Amino acid sequence: MWCVLDAHQWRDTRHLCSPGGGNGKNAQYGAMSKRWFYLALPPLLLVVAAIMLVQLFMELDEDSVDRKAAERLTLYRETILGEYQKYRYLPYMIARDPRATSALGLGQPSESANRFLQEMAENSGAELLYVMNADGTTLAASNWQGEFSLVGQNYGFRPYFSSAMHGEEGRFFAIGATSHEPGLFLARPTPVSGKPVGVAVVKVDMGPLEEAWAEGGETVFATDANGVIFLSSQPEWRYRTLTALPQEVRQMIEDTRQYAGQELFPVSDRRDEAQKQLVIGGKAYRHNSADVGLLGWTLHFLVPVEETRKSVLPAWAVTITLCLVYAVIVLVLRGRRLRKASVLLRQESASLKELNTRLVEEIQERRRVEKELLEAQRGLARSSRLAAVGEMSAAVVHELSQPLAALRMFVAGTRKFLEKGDTETASDNLNEIDSLQMRMASLTQELKRFARPGENRIEKIDLTESIRTAEKIVRPRFEETGCSLKLDLPQGPLEAETAPLRIEQILVNLLRNGADASAGEDAGEVRLHAEQQGTELVLKISDNGPGVPEDLKERIFDPFFSTKSSSGGMGLGLAISMRLAEDLGGSLSVRSNTPKGAIFELRLPALSGEKTGETPAGPSNERESEAAE
Repeated sequence: MWCVLDAHQWRDTRHLCSPGGGNGKNAQYGAMSKRWFYLALPPLLLVVAAIMLVQLFMELDEDSVDRKAAERLTLYRETILGEYQKYRYLPYMIARDPRATSALGLGQPSESANRFLQEMAENSGAELLYVMNADGTTLAASNWQGEFSLVGQNYGFRPYFSSAMHGEEGRFFAIGATSHEPGLFLARPTPVSGKPVGVAVVKVDMGPLEEAWAEGGETVFATDANGVIFLSSQPEWRYRTLTALPQEVRQMIEDTRQYAGQELFPVSDRRDEAQKQLVIGGKAYRHNSADVGLLGWTLHFLVPVEETRKSVLPAWAVTITLCLVYAVIVLVLRGRRLRKASVLLRQESASLKELNTRLVEEIQERRRVEKELLEAQRGLARSSRLAAVGEMSAAVVHELSQPLAALRMFVAGTRKFLEKGDTETASDNLNEIDSLQMRMASLTQELKRFARPGENRIEKIDLTESIRTAEKIVRPRFEETGCSLKLDLPQGPLEAETAPLRIEQILVNLLRNGADASAGEDAGEVRLHAEQQGTELVLKISDNGPGVPEDLKERIFDPFFSTKSSSGGMGLGLAISMRLAEDLGGSLSVRSNTPKGAIFELRLPALSGEKTGETPAGPSNERESEAAE
């Protein structure tokens, strides 16, 4: 587009027309980037401040939750210890009372001892009271009349029995082996001093305590020393573990029949002690724990993570609101600016219309000039074609005028000799006439080939076969000239999709030219080297003849141009070969050989893996064994 603008328009549109317009655009883009950066900076700072505040609020919420958890854990621990202390004296009292231990002296169950233990259980609120001998067999029990009476049952495998028999206080939470009801077992040796002869046991029902936890609506549970949950406000978590138990621990639990064959699968999906988080059933909890003390248990208090982030939502709501308010203010200010800009645009619309009109006129002028240039090019092409026709006509006249003049002389001489009866001389003249007409026929045939090279079918071939065929055709010429022909061919095929007869015609022309060029040398030699270079097949025909002078390389492929003597050819062979190579999508070139001679290089497209079959390019004609020049 041409820039024909006045000074004012040039100043306004210099970024479009001047060579340095790109720098102007870069500067404009840079200014826009800075403006957008400054506009986006306040909300970015607000978001950063919100992130910092949210983090601070989360830490404060977590501290608040942890303090609440510590308070609740203290309360629950005191409740458990209170329940324990409430029944801790009972085993001691039973172990000292002869009414309860009389069965030990008899060595067999005693009804009076059973009734005493039944009365003590009803008055104390304990679930079970029973006395075992030194072998662990129960001789008296408060439920001696019940369906699951303990009398006669042996519980020597329980850890509380072993502890009591060693003179210690036995404490053990387990599921009853006979009643299948869980409870806390408290045991004392009897007598309380000296060598134990039996054990007094109290079973305390912890169910009411667990129900109180559930009614409180809080998530709390207790684990034993092995990490097994045995008390929980969530019933489905009972008899699960926080982590997978080692095999030896599982074996010990099975031996003591503590949990009556429960699977003891882990309840936690993921546990992070550093972050105080526990994931159960896909829900994350804030986890706090405390040791119960004498019993060796651990209390756990869980709070959903959402409760530790109560301040996050208000903080983000305030941040988003402020960002929206800022965006509204920016949009209002930008709207005012755009209205001012629209006023300026309306004021400049007249000048822009004028500029547009002038540009349209310039475009029309350019199209007119291009049309004139196209017409001039067409005229030049016609002139070039006429010049070529004139040049060729002059060459044809020159080539045919001499044979025609000689024909006239031989015809006139033959008539005279026939009138005189000299038939021998007339016969010689007729031979000369026949030779001249054959020369003119050859010339017209070469002209026909140049104007319209022979057509044949395009097919998939191995180029080495065409080279072998061309070798057979030109072999007599090499034997006549005494030159040697050497072929340097690869072991594999040279596949191409081309016209084999045209390839053979090109090779025959080039090989015969090489033989003629090397004929005058003491050791004339022509070499044909073939190879594949990427997607091309390259054939090099080299000779050790006189070569092609540098000033004639541009004309060597012109019609009727020849470096041979006047009797050696008509200068159409290389022109025909050049045209054939171009028709096949290739090229033909010449360069000097080392140390002497010339190299003609024929390049053809190699066969791609996607091409198959044959593509007709025209009717096939017979194989030509002759070659021009």
